[in-house]
Amino acid sequence: MKLVTIEGPHHEVLRQRAAVMTFPLDDESRDFIRRLREFFANLESPLGKPAGLAAPQLGVSKSIVIIQVPPEAKTIRKDVYDIVPPTVLINPSYTPIESEGKTKDWEGCYSVSDTMGEVFRYTAIRYDAYTPEGKKISRVARGFLARLIQHEVGHLNGELFIDLLCPDCRSGPMDQMMEIRKREMKT
Repeated sequence: MKLVTIEGPHHEVLRQRAAVMTFPLDDESRDFIRRLREFFANLESPLGKPAGLAAPQLGVSKSIVIIQVPPEAKTIRKDVYDIVPPTVLINPSYTPIESEGKTKDWEGCYSVSDTMGEVFRYTAIRYDAYTPEGKKISRVARGFLARLIQHEVGHLNGELFIDLLCPDCRSGPMDQMMEIRKREMKT
């Protein structure tokens, strides 16, 4: 398995709508999920453990993501309300809780090499997904977990975080933006 970036080969998969999965999952999809879990467990990010990864980022146009919110996320994010172990979601979707508004915060992405930027996302969402076994999940997510799910669902719809940058959103090279972010976390 290799990460697909917008600068690299096969990048067109990042701009396609991923195929909706049907249950029970076929052997090929179950094997992909097994390999996705292993790949994710060994993946590193500039901030430590990865938060999420979508199948298209590995060149597979299927509606499958894996997310996690490890305890150490609290050291780099002010809006971590839920700790989530590595969790595979099939066919995830969400509905914004518009009354809670949007929040601007930093995002990066394995498929957008060496770039980080601020993006507005809904502060709270209702989301639905299925487990690999076909069990439906319906929950509310707030803060970082809501942002993470929106980011990963974006991948399944052919969207990257850079598509959401606005004129007053800071963005640039990862190392420079990380310095800004670290300074702001101290305040």
